[in-house]
Amino acid sequence: MKYVLFFIAILFSNQVVALNCEKQPTCEDLNYSKDDDPQCAEDGYILCPFDFSYKKCAEFDCEKLGFTQSNKSSWCGKISKCPNDESYTACKALCDIGDVYYADGTCGYANDYDGSKTPVGVVYWVTDNGRHGKVINLHDLGKESESSPFDPRNPYNTEYRYLYWGYFNYDIPELTNYDQSNVIDMLREHNPDLYDGKGNTDKILEAEGPSCNFGVSTADYYKYCVPEAAQAARDFYPLESLKNDSKVGKGKWYLPAIGELMDLYGYDNNQLTEYYGTSGSNGDNKNIINNTLNALKGKDVETGMLSDCYYWSSSEYNNEDSRSFNMSVGHRTTTHKYGYHCVRASLEF
Repeated sequence: MKYVLFFIAILFSNQVVALNCEKQPTCEDLNYSKDDDPQCAEDGYILCPFDFSYKKCAEFDCEKLGFTQSNKSSWCGKISKCPNDESYTACKALCDIGDVYYADGTCGYANDYDGSKTPVGVVYWVTDNGRHGKVINLHDLGKESESSPFDPRNPYNTEYRYLYWGYFNYDIPELTNYDQSNVIDMLREHNPDLYDGKGNTDKILEAEGPSCNFGVSTADYYKYCVPEAAQAARDFYPLESLKNDSKVGKGKWYLPAIGELMDLYGYDNNQLTEYYGTSGSNGDNKNIINNTLNALKGKDVETGMLSDCYYWSSSEYNNEDSRSFNMSVGHRTTTHKYGYHCVRASLEF
């Protein structure tokens, strides 16, 4: 192996001399080093064509990288394979953005889904090296009609896939309303108050609410009398068999805060220049998550892509408006609470 790589290096050197009349790069420019790589296989180096004392690793050692040949399928939720030899594997129990999140609390790659576990969402944010994070459910919530209640037994009803924020002209007493000058700095600093949808949802649902005389079977009832979006998120559960599940059942989900919707879409907080608008938005996470949702859909799991519509957040602006997020272009804004937008439910793990 060593002699073959050495011969290739000589051929490469001849090509450089023949084709490149400009100043040739140094070995360091080409990422060669005189130091040993502790993760490299014994004969895995190639030599620099300009100075054979420089080398770099072309073939890593699976065992040095922590991979083994033991069977991990009975206990590991997420198995990764060594790129040099797929008979060597490692248990990657931690979660990454774009992973499928299963009802048993484990994560996995969408392409590895085999029907043995129940997918309930996709990871869109992680902390503590993936030990904890946040999940978005698999499909926009919907209901039978504009004047019908959200039915958690059929959460993905596509007849009418929009919900009202509700409580128009009512200011949630315990929910802080930040003005625009505060919000931009708080988003840049990733201040927890703008990323706590679970806490927001609790406060919304614990509020006494306004006095209201509209009938339940009218659209006005859901615009003015109840916090429809937050209530739907809290009532959501992925499947009837999981309704009382301690990890993913009813009561565990919530309406994301505005910062969480930004995390869901993908943005660089260092590039934020104003609250209203798209500054800092890049859409990287949305693409990753939609790829996962699409892969699951190809395996007959009921999913829906993150839609190109406005999504409600649980972050209130004042008695009339709440903060919303356009998932099509990453636009942050505020909308009247009687408006109807898309809704996804989030979950912490």
